[in-house]
Amino acid sequence: MNQNFVLIKIITFFEKIIRKTSIDFEALITILKLKLTLDDRKPSVSMSADSSKQKLTGMKANLLMQAFVGLFLGFFMFLPLDLFYKVTVIVSMDLFFMIMYMISDFSGVLLDIRDKNIIMTKPVNSQTMNAARIIHIIYYMLMMFLALNLASIVIGVIKHGALFLLCYLFMMFFLSFFIVFLTTILYSMLLNRFNGEKLKDIINIFQIVLSVVTIVAYQLMGRIFEFVDMNIQLSIKWWTFLIPSTWFAGLFKVVVDGDFAPHFVAMAVMSILVPIVLGTVLIKNILPKFENYLAKLQIEDGVFIRKNGLLARMKEMIYQKIAKNNVERAFMRFTDYNLSRDRRLKLMLYPNLTMSFIFPFIILLPMIQGHTSIAQGIMSLKGSAAYISLYLTLAIVITNFEYLQYSDCSEASFIYDSFPIESKRVIYKGAMKAYYIKYMLPAMFFLSVIFTMLCGLEALPGLVFLNIVSVLILTIRVNNFKMGLPFSKAIGTTANKDLSMTLSIMAIAGGFALLHFSILKNSNLFTAIACVVVIIFIFYNEYHANKKYLKQMNTDYSMS
Repeated sequence: MNQNFVLIKIITFFEKIIRKTSIDFEALITILKLKLTLDDRKPSVSMSADSSKQKLTGMKANLLMQAFVGLFLGFFMFLPLDLFYKVTVIVSMDLFFMIMYMISDFSGVLLDIRDKNIIMTKPVNSQTMNAARIIHIIYYMLMMFLALNLASIVIGVIKHGALFLLCYLFMMFFLSFFIVFLTTILYSMLLNRFNGEKLKDIINIFQIVLSVVTIVAYQLMGRIFEFVDMNIQLSIKWWTFLIPSTWFAGLFKVVVDGDFAPHFVAMAVMSILVPIVLGTVLIKNILPKFENYLAKLQIEDGVFIRKNGLLARMKEMIYQKIAKNNVERAFMRFTDYNLSRDRRLKLMLYPNLTMSFIFPFIILLPMIQGHTSIAQGIMSLKGSAAYISLYLTLAIVITNFEYLQYSDCSEASFIYDSFPIESKRVIYKGAMKAYYIKYMLPAMFFLSVIFTMLCGLEALPGLVFLNIVSVLILTIRVNNFKMGLPFSKAIGTTANKDLSMTLSIMAIAGGFALLHFSILKNSNLFTAIACVVVIIFIFYNEYHANKKYLKQMNTDYSMS
């Protein structure tokens, strides 16, 4: 076991303080060494699944990736803008990356009950176990912060001096504490309120909502600043004090710029006070009960039972209509059940799916803001082509289809080879149709209704065209871009989208958006003709794909 971890040296420096608490220092060091050793052996989710191509593994690969992203953040420090604006943007990006990282990676660490099953059988108290868990998370949060902000720190020190470095290090510590303390308290509130399978579902929903709120919050960041004659002017509102990134930006204004305006001083105080209050609540009220809360995750309420409600019967009726045969229908049900049960897969899918709902309305904000009132801005959308923003929804939802190849139970994918089917293409077709019915169809129907209300009935032909195009782009994605069999890859190996596929789908959706906009310049007759052409192309694409797969099957058979 590696004995030269930086964290262990730091913890040893505070040995006397730790020994005055109820924490067992020797046990704490042993647990942390074990956790750090295991972390170094983990394959990075950002690297290829082929271990022969991995030159860096575990946290080293993640830190390198964050440092690369940090180079682009560092460019903000070169801009001739006020320090408050630059730090607000950088800290907002820090919050985004760290909360996403906390949700995707360290939520599993925070809520891991395997530690209790293994380590708590030894003479280790719960305070030591909880301390090791929190220290482990905060350490890596700080490492990720340092990698992400290294370029910004170097440039900032050159431009603003040593005070900038001191303030930045202070900000990194307190922002890390803030994120870890806040998420731990929120998780504890959920653990205290719910039990068993319902608790797991609530936690999954909470993680999805938290990630979406984080992304949407970025859209509000620009509202703090107003552009007047190409100059950025600060506009402090009451809700500005609710955004954590402004607290730390206010700290920089006070310490580095020496601006003691009341609102900056208040923000600086909040950057210190809020993490301390959260930490006090966590240590005194949460951590002593946290292990008991985690025990609720071990409660099983039963197995997954297929519901026979109205929605399920409607879905089954659609399956009967669109499935070519019983085999395809079986894989449609199989995909639907797995998408309903696999929590980690839903955690990958749902944030992007939710954002696909939100982004079209975010795009509409500039169109609405230019009017004296919101009602007047909404009325101005009547008769417009604002619904073309739904092509962005299409691109996001269709590129999300690639995540179907991942599963928390990927080891069961051997059953595909035991099925008596002629071609595995029926698996992809069943998965595609189930994905369309479960996610794309409800999303497009809901958004079509909303945009019909916003843009008027004259937008209906265009929305029909857009929904037909959605089927075409999905079939193009399935028939022309490779991916693994549904639910056949472990979520921990690689969870990144294929960049070439993503860019291609974005380009195809953008091309159709331009085509649609040019059609609108003519009449609804052209829209109807375009719908017919797209439908014909869908059938042609399907026929061509079937022919290709049949040819491949014959080739494989002749070779065997």
